[in-house]
Amino acid sequence: MAVGDIPRTGSPLPIALWVVPVSGLGGVARHILDVASAGIPGYELIVLSPEGPLPAELRKRGARVAVGSFGPDAGTLSSIRTLRTAAARLRPAVVHSHLAYADVIVAATPLPAGTVRVTTEHGIAGDDQVYHRTALKSRLMAKVHQLRLRRFDGVIAVAEATKRAMTEKWAPSQDIRVILNGVDPIRQTSLPVSRNSSLRILALARLSPEKRIPQLLKAFSVVLERKPDAHLTVAGVGELESELKQLASDLGMTESVTFPGFVDADRAMEEADVLAQLSVWENCSYSLLDAANRGMRVIASRVGGNPEIVDPRGLVDADDIDAVAAALLDERAETHLDGWLSVSDMTKAVAEVYGEALPADARGGLPAHITLATNNGDIGGGEVMLLSIAKALRTLGVEVTVVGPSEPAALVEAAREQGCKVVELPANGRRQWIAQLRAWDGSQREGLLWCNGLVPAFATSFHPRRIVHLHQRPTGVQRLLSSIARIGSLRTLVPSESMRGAISRSTVLPNWAEMVELPAARERREGEPAIVGFLGRFSVDKGVPVLADAMAQLEKSNPGRFRLRMAGEPRFVSESARATVEAALAPISDIVEFTGWTLRDDFLASIDLLVVPSIWAEPFGLVVSEAMSARIPVIVSDAGALPEVIGDQSLVFKAGDASALAEAISKHFDDVPSRHVEDQFVRWRTKFSPEAGTERVASMLAALRVRG
Repeated sequence: MAVGDIPRTGSPLPIALWVVPVSGLGGVARHILDVASAGIPGYELIVLSPEGPLPAELRKRGARVAVGSFGPDAGTLSSIRTLRTAAARLRPAVVHSHLAYADVIVAATPLPAGTVRVTTEHGIAGDDQVYHRTALKSRLMAKVHQLRLRRFDGVIAVAEATKRAMTEKWAPSQDIRVILNGVDPIRQTSLPVSRNSSLRILALARLSPEKRIPQLLKAFSVVLERKPDAHLTVAGVGELESELKQLASDLGMTESVTFPGFVDADRAMEEADVLAQLSVWENCSYSLLDAANRGMRVIASRVGGNPEIVDPRGLVDADDIDAVAAALLDERAETHLDGWLSVSDMTKAVAEVYGEALPADARGGLPAHITLATNNGDIGGGEVMLLSIAKALRTLGVEVTVVGPSEPAALVEAAREQGCKVVELPANGRRQWIAQLRAWDGSQREGLLWCNGLVPAFATSFHPRRIVHLHQRPTGVQRLLSSIARIGSLRTLVPSESMRGAISRSTVLPNWAEMVELPAARERREGEPAIVGFLGRFSVDKGVPVLADAMAQLEKSNPGRFRLRMAGEPRFVSESARATVEAALAPISDIVEFTGWTLRDDFLASIDLLVVPSIWAEPFGLVVSEAMSARIPVIVSDAGALPEVIGDQSLVFKAGDASALAEAISKHFDDVPSRHVEDQFVRWRTKFSPEAGTERVASMLAALRVRG
């Protein structure tokens, strides 16, 4: 009954207690581990389970666990006591059950006042005989589920087919939210396994009747008539093992079929061309998703959630042996996961279910509505963050209104496309915008006002219930304006510790960036020059003359070893500064390439190293976090917040020092280029990803304790 682990962290986020009755790494464990790694935006996740491999793996990933006497082996009364003890200690906002045993225990356990119950259905089948051997047991379990669902405030299904089966069998009164299992694109971290030219088919399944391995063996015997060198691997264990081996022998396929038992699924998929899965029923199969994600063909029975994943050419009637064989041989039967949910998409959707189930005052003290006021009508770095903040707030269940000027209207249109409620005030130019915003805010604003920049903060000076968010260091007269703008505000936010040092009594809310998905990884050929990249404004303060000097030094000492690729343009740059930049770049014209305006993702995919050589105190450095998310190597100057973002001080050089920059570039390519990439990606994910940003926003708002 005693509950172990769950050390206190002091997080102000509401707790989501996930309850799972098994501790093995099969089945639903994959789902739990993925969610624990990504996090649920706005919630602190804790997993309650028996002790075993699952909590051990969760600990390795830094997740919080609660272990105790829970699950079928512990018994019903002991499981109820364990859950009740954990809930009393943790006071979770949400208790979320997975698998039927946990569903029933969560329904039967008294929970603290205000705690809501959510359930995810992973394994219902359209055919009752899949999980229940008798009609009586099927009817009994259907009644149990009907009764327990009355206790739940939120219900999730992992596929549309799962939702249909739940509706038909259990008739729940709640709306069922379908949230497909999310998968992230596979990133190649090592050389791919060389596949044999012959056809390699893989089955990953329990060797039990519902997996229909006999049909697969018979279909494979037909495949062998066309491709005698084909091979089938049946990986798994179960009660049919000896029977299946005998069938393979009877069909004369002993040399072409192997039964290796348990295998490493990832390795097995790397060595196969096709995954075959002829189950009687599947909901949202991770095996199919993983195989398709790796570029394998997948052949599956036309049941359950399989049609929601698999291309129609890959769907078969498992009892039609010839059709199964034809599909196994059909090289056009390719399944692509374009547009499929990522793991973070999945966790955001789960957070939305929680937000809908919880009363407004139980969402970690978050306000019901926030109005975001923009600094400008067009879209710059600050406005990109406004849209990101709006998205984070909506993920947390907070209603958002974005207010902006009618000219330019780019920001208002972008907010509208994102699904936000918008208010467009008739204004063209800063003076009109300030006047219109102040008048509107004084009479019509709803809820808390988040001033995203100095302009809206100054425009609404002395108004109540405001957050001031400054993205740039105030200089000159701006210092006076910012002092006035902050009077009476609830909080002043800045994006870095560097800026906090310049603005007293401010709170750091680091910027964040969506993960950059590169169209293709650049493969540098032997003897090819290394491509050093610069992305940004061609100006003195961005360090372009320093970079040009460094590249000149490298060309002198290592002719032909490096080239410079520059994306951007001299926007908002004075004529004298432009002349300085042009003069600095002229001596290296033979090794520099200007791409002009280009897509960020295409540019990052075309370089070997990104250099951020700024000499002015950067307030954050969004391009650095974007490169980290894309796994592009990056080095930065020590200007402003750049060292904070990069974290690893071995990747930092002295701002304004061309020799130090040249040395840093050379050192990067003398080292193992991939050495820092994964560490930087992990740093982005934990500190500067949308999930991390959403959690910080929730923490900041919860600390304010502002309602309405």
